[in-house]
Amino acid sequence: MNSSRRKFIKNLGLSIPVVTVPFTGMAQNWRVNSPDLLAKNKFDINFKAIKDRVWIGPEFWAVPMEDWQIKSGRLEFSGSKKAARLHLLTYLLGEQNEGFSISTQMGLLASKNKKGSAGFTVGIKDVTDPDSAKAACYYGQGLSIGVSLEGVLFLGDQKIPLPEGFNFESFSLTAHSKSGNDLVVSVKDNHSKKAQITGTNIENLSGLFALENNISSANESTFWWQNLSVSGDKVVVKPENSFGPILWTMYTLSNQKLKLSAQLPPVGIADSKTVQLEVKRNNSWQKISQETIDPNSYVGTFVVENWNSREDIPYRVVYQLDKQNHSYEGTIRKEPAKKKLVFGGLTCQHWLGFPYRPLVQNLEKTNPDMLYFSGDQIYEENGGYPIKRQPEDKAILSYLGKIYMFGWAFGNIMRDRPTICTPDDHDVFQGNLWGEGGEKISFEGWEKVRDAHGGFVQATSMINVVNSTQCAHLPDPIDVNAMKSGIKAWHTALNYGGVSFAIVSDRYFKSGPEKIIQGEGRIDHIIEPIPVGELESKDLHYLGQQQMDFLKNWVTDWHNADMKVLLSQTLFASVGTHHGPKKEYLTGDLDSGGWPKKQKDEVLKLLRKAYAFHINGDQHLPFLVKYSISEPQDGSWTFCTPAIAAGYPRWGQPDSVNVPFTQRPQHNLPNTGCYKDVFGNDNFVYAVGNPEDDFNVKNDRYLTAQKKASGFGLITFDTNERTIKMEAIRFLADLDKPSPENHYPGWPFTISQFDNDGRRAIGFLPKIVSTIPNQVLTVIKEDTDEIIKSVRISGKEYQPKIYEYGSYTIEIGEGTEKKKLKNVLLTTDPLNTITV
Repeated sequence: MNSSRRKFIKNLGLSIPVVTVPFTGMAQNWRVNSPDLLAKNKFDINFKAIKDRVWIGPEFWAVPMEDWQIKSGRLEFSGSKKAARLHLLTYLLGEQNEGFSISTQMGLLASKNKKGSAGFTVGIKDVTDPDSAKAACYYGQGLSIGVSLEGVLFLGDQKIPLPEGFNFESFSLTAHSKSGNDLVVSVKDNHSKKAQITGTNIENLSGLFALENNISSANESTFWWQNLSVSGDKVVVKPENSFGPILWTMYTLSNQKLKLSAQLPPVGIADSKTVQLEVKRNNSWQKISQETIDPNSYVGTFVVENWNSREDIPYRVVYQLDKQNHSYEGTIRKEPAKKKLVFGGLTCQHWLGFPYRPLVQNLEKTNPDMLYFSGDQIYEENGGYPIKRQPEDKAILSYLGKIYMFGWAFGNIMRDRPTICTPDDHDVFQGNLWGEGGEKISFEGWEKVRDAHGGFVQATSMINVVNSTQCAHLPDPIDVNAMKSGIKAWHTALNYGGVSFAIVSDRYFKSGPEKIIQGEGRIDHIIEPIPVGELESKDLHYLGQQQMDFLKNWVTDWHNADMKVLLSQTLFASVGTHHGPKKEYLTGDLDSGGWPKKQKDEVLKLLRKAYAFHINGDQHLPFLVKYSISEPQDGSWTFCTPAIAAGYPRWGQPDSVNVPFTQRPQHNLPNTGCYKDVFGNDNFVYAVGNPEDDFNVKNDRYLTAQKKASGFGLITFDTNERTIKMEAIRFLADLDKPSPENHYPGWPFTISQFDNDGRRAIGFLPKIVSTIPNQVLTVIKEDTDEIIKSVRISGKEYQPKIYEYGSYTIEIGEGTEKKKLKNVLLTTDPLNTITV
């Protein structure tokens, strides 16, 4: 191995693989005649042939994306990141001991104190996942070749001086190997001044090619490139590595209405603005819709009414770029009917585990009917470079470059099943978000207390780009009116496979800590015990009035549904106890869903009226909790799914700090049972999957992810038996070999739908016997007109519980067939029935 590459790998820190699996890239969007593919193992492109745009083309992937662009017929880099690269995805160096060559014409774009280095890097490979081009783009290391403005030509660690007066404004750079052992690098400026250097023992070099700027240091001079050519018997063609111009699709199907979004990259002003949807019928493709691409998010959204959900229907999205048609194919699955609905719950995608190959492969093996990405599809540091907050257009491109990592990792599984995706705080560039109903906060105001400040700091247009890329395919929002500052709301309902999902944001409307606490620093972190109720106020908001009104209607709307599920970003409890690299103890966290308690309890009271289950994420470790409102376990169950790849570590270890508990489950696992938090919530923790304390594995990113409690959730809704089975699957689970070690302790766990109301009843109303099975039944307390219960009963019989004395109205049936029974009273006769 070349000494420079060995040094790179030594310094990488997160490298050597534990999991080595065959590369399974997907073929998509390959331009069969551009650039030159006619010559064997040869790639040749002149950037002058590409229209001005940020995104270069499907054969390339830039890091950071927003710092590279085609401008006036050449490729330009304008950023400051060290080792910024434009990777060639589809032509790479193979393992065979053969020759190759790479060449480019390039020059100085902007000089910064006459410091800077640029050229290309060859043999880029990630050691944790060596067969993945995706991993190589972000974690790969290779052999860097280029020039420095300090007057040297370098090949790895070898350096020679350039001729005096070498003209950096325009020069050619070439590297070639005939024998497969020696690599000869030569440079020549436009005045024919030249230099040459030879490296040896490079036969083990394999991986991607890339053009590279700021090779030695960040914040230095920038360069341009006119062309790129690679060829040779050592070059391997991998068209399946291409990415774009249709990056991925997501769709939902609800009540026979299809909504599908197609994500495109930042195409140019002169490129096509439309994209079309086709379906395959009778072995031929038929165009059914053409839509305009959103100019900010580059999303094309299709809506098709009266969709035939009874069969699998192939589809493709078609886009014309550079006079070539590109297509991206998938399948709209037939909707499951009266069977088990398998639901994949995923959250928190730190780039530590990118491209999450073991997890993605396990997800594909479980073959869920639908997916839910509950938030933090990006983190600010994803990709290994910082976000750009300003100006507005750069912030949008910075976000897009990071969200594309999500689509690249999961696009192949999202293309053929419904996917629900909702943004959380990091998606809008805030470590914590108290959205205040869309309130805007200045950068100056936000800087004072950072994420303890209520409101959105990024521009409204950027927030709406986030909402578009992640939510455009969701069913139409319940409230089409924009929030404050023009931010678009996306809370909605979705019916699929006999399950009704309410999709809400528990961040966008929530009040900030400054409403009750003044001070500096992390005022959202409660580090000392305080009296219960001190952090409460009637003026605080949780889900906001818009979403509360929606949920009040949702709990009684059972159209096409046997079971109900709430989807939000975080769980409505404060059950984490420790956080951060130093494992610091917190008494409470205002960022958790456990605060504010009074407003949160109003949501929980609504959920149990409909036996609604709750799925969420955000906490970076899996939890299985039963909520408490007035007494222990009187609420519904919630499953906080594991992080896809946990970044910031958290633990739920109340036993380690001597927190009293009651009602420990029969499995007797530590850190389980009923614990009271600082907000007054009595949380029943049935299971928790904690990270290991020694989670940093120096030479393996995937094992680090495993040790940090990463993975995904799998929930099976049996709409016949009315049961809910929950599984928390580890990042490195071996699903081909069933074992308890594949799950976190306490999982799998199965509950009844009717376990989602834990209130103790004072008695029963008469048993309702219906001549028609599976009717919707609603119980209303007559003196307050309050809905006590609304449910689609299982079978023909149901005996309503009551929790207060009084008279009740029972409604049974739907629409015009609904019947009302008034003045129904508690009965002590177990044989008392009412036949309807």
